Amino acid sequence: MFFAGGKQWLSGALVIVGLWSWPVVVKAEPVGVTTEVQEEGTLTEVEKEPGKSDSVQMESVVVTATRTETPVFETSLPVNVIRRGQIEREQPISIAEIFKREAGLDASTTGPGSVRPMIRGLFDDRVLVLVDGIRLSEQRGGGSHRLSIDPYQIEKIEVVRGPGSVLYGSDAIGGVINIITRQAKVEDRPGRRSEFSLSGGVDNACDGLEQNTVCQGGYNNVNLFLNSIYRNTSDINTPSGNLPHSFYRGFTLSGSGAIAWPQSELTFSAWGTEGDIGIPNRTAQESYFKDEVHAMAQGSYRHYDISEYCPEIRVDAAFQRHQRHMQILNPTPATSDLDILLNINTWNLQPQANLTWGDRHRFTTGLQFFREDASSTRDRWLLTAGGWTPSPLPGVIPDSDRTGLGMYVQDEFTLTDRLSLTPGIRFDWIRAAAGESPLHPVGSSSADDSAVSGNLGMVYRLTPHLNLVANAGRAFRAPTLLERFFYGPHQDTVDIGNPDLKPETSFNLDVGLKANFSRFQGSLSFFRNEISDYIIKRDTGVFDPVSGLEIARWENVGRALLYGAEAEGAYILGAGFSLFANLSYVRGKDQTASTDLPDIPPFKSNYGLRYQAAVRSDWDVWTEFAGLTVSRQGQVAPSERPSGGYTTLTWSTETCYKKTVRLSLMVANLTNKSYHDHLSRVTWMNEQPGRNVRFNVSFAF
Repeated sequence: MFFAGGKQWLSGALVIVGLWSWPVVVKAEPVGVTTEVQEEGTLTEVEKEPGKSDSVQMESVVVTATRTETPVFETSLPVNVIRRGQIEREQPISIAEIFKREAGLDASTTGPGSVRPMIRGLFDDRVLVLVDGIRLSEQRGGGSHRLSIDPYQIEKIEVVRGPGSVLYGSDAIGGVINIITRQAKVEDRPGRRSEFSLSGGVDNACDGLEQNTVCQGGYNNVNLFLNSIYRNTSDINTPSGNLPHSFYRGFTLSGSGAIAWPQSELTFSAWGTEGDIGIPNRTAQESYFKDEVHAMAQGSYRHYDISEYCPEIRVDAAFQRHQRHMQILNPTPATSDLDILLNINTWNLQPQANLTWGDRHRFTTGLQFFREDASSTRDRWLLTAGGWTPSPLPGVIPDSDRTGLGMYVQDEFTLTDRLSLTPGIRFDWIRAAAGESPLHPVGSSSADDSAVSGNLGMVYRLTPHLNLVANAGRAFRAPTLLERFFYGPHQDTVDIGNPDLKPETSFNLDVGLKANFSRFQGSLSFFRNEISDYIIKRDTGVFDPVSGLEIARWENVGRALLYGAEAEGAYILGAGFSLFANLSYVRGKDQTASTDLPDIPPFKSNYGLRYQAAVRSDWDVWTEFAGLTVSRQGQVAPSERPSGGYTTLTWSTETCYKKTVRLSLMVANLTNKSYHDHLSRVTWMNEQPGRNVRFNVSFAF
């Protein structure tokens, strides 16, 4: 078992190391590619300008949109930037809570172990999730599966709303989420340096307890970082009662190192999480992922300032292992114990070169290679008069693999002082294959998919503070191993794969306006995304003889159309006060069947008032009153039910003293509202938490 028996001694060891090193106190240096000076346990310099920290951040530099360092104000697609300071203040127990506050983003969740991110009405494998630029191997075949990143691991999240296949390949039809983790600083200066922090928190909605220990330091050009996280929550407490099997118990360990030279750097990192993750179920005695493990190791080499025409080259390599163990114990009289084990190993290799041609062309070109290997076992035990009796079943997927290779080039072209264009093109080849498996209905087969993706972005500078932006892009998504070869129970059906699936292709149009004034920052976006050969699960009318559940099969159904609009803005009132708001609307249509698409989020609006000031030179305070209003969703697919609208209110505050002690308090759902999230897979009750008081304290040395 991953990290078995090591949680307590590991946290203790980090404490001892930190206490040994704490007298050597230094200020943190810039991390990654952000332009903000960030310090452990305090507000950043940019965050001290109210209105620019948590809402709209046009001055932030991002890398996900173009694979080069580009200000948000200069990107042709809308970008969300979520920084460490915002995460610390909001105290989320999962990433889903962060996404719900952002324009164009959403997520369904039933606790910290269940996160299903969404961009503009698209989810699962139509949204590409990266961790430090490497695609996260999740194989999210529907349902509320876990995004295996704890909020304490995160330094920053960059989200590109719109197609990203040119730079990232398959799955980026809806957009790209790049989770940038906390890692060792890349710096070269003489002497020994170190930092240490302890933080912990509690909440009452799920009797949650969390603990985080961070130790980092370095000597000359060598730097190290260690992070341990423990999180334990019970079933969610809602105004309608507890949501059964929504608990989470898990431990995460991450570490990284960096070696810096005058024109190059070598970094390496690894993280792993193990946890028991509840699967909400109103009838089962037990329903959870037992000892689920997700681990990732990554190395990166960067060489820069090579020549006038080649400012940088870099190579990234990574390995992931995802082990999912599902256990369900059904009640009497027909008691059965079902164990499903799914293992996925993934390798990634990504060389990239940044090239220039004069002052007007900035090229980004590279290769991306990945390979996934999947295997599964399934055991079913029936309780009879003679005791537990085995009933053999095939694994949910035969031994299978998927291999992909992509090549791309993009040019950031400054045509005039006012007009910039970003054309790009990419070729992808992906092969999926499965071997024979006894009792498995999907036989041995293989399939090859290839696609050419293209993109053209435009930024036109109307004034120094207003940019007109537009983007047209073609993206594609190859079917996953689960969609091709899966066979087994999943929620209310038995799902069966389809080896003959065709890849999805999409054409997306985006038009918008970005504003970056001294007191106001904001953006307005309109989008239209048409997807061909859209893949859905369709009920077959045939019932599985073992479980009695109806069989559903993945199929290409024709064309899907999604369109909508987003707006976001923040305005500095003065005297430390600022206003912020965002709006999100998306409509999804199945053009072939002339019906609405399933799982389309209703219209939503976030809004609030924020106050932030330095009471003294060594004492900062921050407080916020925020609301979330979600409309009724009546435009639903034939298999769905309409959901009602709701409004929730949240008050939060934080104080930081001498950059070493930080206290945070949040009261979410102030009115104890009972409500149902339209995107949730739980349909038998209002599953969202009631009034939730969270408290967090952090010490930095």
